[in-house]
Amino acid sequence: MRLTGKVLELSGIDPRRLDLEWVSSAEAQRFADVATAISDTVTGIGPLDRDRYGFVLEAARRTLDSEAVRWTVGKEKAITDKGDVYGRSWGVEGYESVLDSVAREELEKNMICVALRRGCKSVRDVGSMTGMELSRISFLMADLERTGAIQFTGMKHHKPEFEAVS
Repeated sequence: MRLTGKVLELSGIDPRRLDLEWVSSAEAQRFADVATAISDTVTGIGPLDRDRYGFVLEAARRTLDSEAVRWTVGKEKAITDKGDVYGRSWGVEGYESVLDSVAREELEKNMICVALRRGCKSVRDVGSMTGMELSRISFLMADLERTGAIQFTGMKHHKPEFEAVS
């Protein structure tokens, strides 16, 4: 849940749109209070503009489904309890910092892939759609190309063009 909230925040979506509360079936009043509080929070934030956030929601979903994020989340207990393979101790804060970095990079990569799927071809096109810095896009596209997620399709007006593979 913390990671999903973080990915929403990185995406520019208010993470208060996501909430999880454990309520027993014997806690009717608590259920009503929690439901009212969540409803009031989301109402206060306002409706989610799907035209504005559709692109980033797709990238966020792909990020949360990504192997790198799932693997990192799956290692949380082992890393925070026992440390890493080198015996180094990790606190929860250290682990969460690494997880946030992995999530940020995966989100950026997925934003690039979604932009390419939606018709962008060049680094500049992707930059216009995502708002990311061109140098960061170029750096991540090199990694995406190396891993086979995108491919070079040719040159147009002296600019390299790409397309998403997966």
